[in-house]
Amino acid sequence: DMFNNNVLNVLQQINGVTNSVILKYPTTVAVSDSQDMMINFDVSVVEADEFPDIPLKDALGDFLSLFKLFGDKREIEVSGSSIDIKDENIQSSFITHNAALMDAWDKSPEQFTKTESVPSVSTFDLGSEDIKNISAAMGVFKDLTEVIFTSQDGDMTISLGATNKFNAKSNTYSIRKPSNANKEFEIKIPVINFKSLPQTDYTVDVKYNSARDSYRILLTSKTLENFKVLMTVKI
Repeated sequence: DMFNNNVLNVLQQINGVTNSVILKYPTTVAVSDSQDMMINFDVSVVEADEFPDIPLKDALGDFLSLFKLFGDKREIEVSGSSIDIKDENIQSSFITHNAALMDAWDKSPEQFTKTESVPSVSTFDLGSEDIKNISAAMGVFKDLTEVIFTSQDGDMTISLGATNKFNAKSNTYSIRKPSNANKEFEIKIPVINFKSLPQTDYTVDVKYNSARDSYRILLTSKTLENFKVLMTVKI
């Protein structure tokens, strides 16, 4: 059935990154409002039924909440800008948005293919437990606003740090991961981006474009085929 629970569960995680998305079959690409984080979700891996593009501006959360009002035997029909859902007792129509007004969220999977072709300077595993632990530490050290990835001596250290050293106490928290690395570097992402990562086990590749002297982080899920997250970083 269209929008089965597996699809909804993944979209629920994506909702942590953005509330605006154009749902597309077979591949939905979501982007954060700040445009520095993208998600590639191959819907066809968990959903056999095709559907037309569904533009949801500030409405992914509402869209997902609507499904919770229906039982598992729901029927869904998409016609024009209306999504009609019904089960034995309930019936509802949900009006979607105009895709033409959603340019900023209209992304193609091409960006992921391009990034994958760039050489990796470090590869390491990041488990959902790691993500949970680091996110919990963020709750303890609220003055630390950045997640810092430091590649040194073949290890990857992921630590919390402060953008504004002046205001920060000298709190620290870090975890070390064995890494397959061929370059030493330090890159940073905002705490909020790390916190909103869908929780699963990832293989992480730090991509380095030497012509542009720029880094990107590509996370590939180990459990859901073709589920990837791309993050821009600060040096």
